[in-house]
Amino acid sequence: MPDSKDVEKRICEMLDMDDEELLAELERYFLHSDEQHQQISDTLDEMMLEVDSLISRLDEIEDESLEDESLEDELRSPR
Repeated sequence: MPDSKDVEKRICEMLDMDDEELLAELERYFLHSDEQHQQISDTLDEMMLEVDSLISRLDEIEDESLEDESLEDELRSPR
């Protein structure tokens, strides 16, 4: 995060730009912002897939545990 002096300097630089320079600068800023947004979105998508995978695995483990308990109960009960 830039400090206030850096921001002030950048604002002064932008105020000194002509219209074409300012438009080009804003376009670069928005393109960079879009790229950052896309990277964040991609990372979140990957994280959500990983969480879904972990939840599925936990469900499988829980089902296996329930099956094991059921099998143990059958073995313990008299026939």
